[in-house]
Amino acid sequence: MTKGPRMSDKCRYCVLCATVAIFYLLSVSCDEGSGSETGREATAVIVERSRDISETNDFLRIAFLPRNVVPTQLGRPSALRVFTGASVFFEPYVSLEKTAAFFGIPIGQSQKELDLVAFRCLPGEPAALEPSLATWPNVFARLAEDLGGQFTCPPNEPSPENELVCLAEDFTDTPSEIVTESIANAVVLGAFIMTDPDLAGALGNLYGVSPSFGGLGLAVNGSSGNALSAEEALVRSVVPEYIVRNATLIEAGCFCIRVPPYEGREDDPLDMEFIIRKGGFGECNFVDRLGR
Repeated sequence: MTKGPRMSDKCRYCVLCATVAIFYLLSVSCDEGSGSETGREATAVIVERSRDISETNDFLRIAFLPRNVVPTQLGRPSALRVFTGASVFFEPYVSLEKTAAFFGIPIGQSQKELDLVAFRCLPGEPAALEPSLATWPNVFARLAEDLGGQFTCPPNEPSPENELVCLAEDFTDTPSEIVTESIANAVVLGAFIMTDPDLAGALGNLYGVSPSFGGLGLAVNGSSGNALSAEEALVRSVVPEYIVRNATLIEAGCFCIRVPPYEGREDDPLDMEFIIRKGGFGECNFVDRLGR
């Protein structure tokens, strides 16, 4: 039997654009009859949906890259998984500086000298990214799934990766009526890993987990490179973050823009619709400036 032709990337782009347009029109029609002055859902509903990965299929990721690095995947090729946020939390738009801060990335001089690369990803198949809310229990579960078959416990030949797998497989997410106790069970193990340079380095290479990761499913605003108290870290935990498979930009359904440095770039808006209008599908289009 002769197989039919595979859908080209251009066709996929057209289908995805049509899908986005349909959802937009549906949302407008629903908003018009909602009686809401702003035309938006209650914030509590948006937040609740963002915690349910089965209802989250619109992801935002930003990076600052040197000109000679051309992304074809969400992260560097050696990574298994990467971090993303939920696009809906940045609508209406906010400045690039504020968006980056919500992701835990303060914009300093080094970021100002690099290209901004922004991905908005709407995978045609939600499972393509295998998204999980970025919590310590989910990180441990992913480690066991991704690497469990490659290592033995206890390790025959100790390595940071092998030790990570054994720690992850030994972890039990024990329920408790004392919420702090159940959270501490996971966070204490996370802290043990992140205070060991070898384990932290291995986890960073695999999943991009850095010292600014809180493990509560929320990015810690402006945390990268900063020492924070518990009070500060909890107050700054605002925007949900996810760990997703390091898929290609086409697999992840990503529109991408690449913006070179210019004076005042950090003050300009990072508009989600702008990324779709000006971005390439499955590749990064250069744009001179951020806009609306």
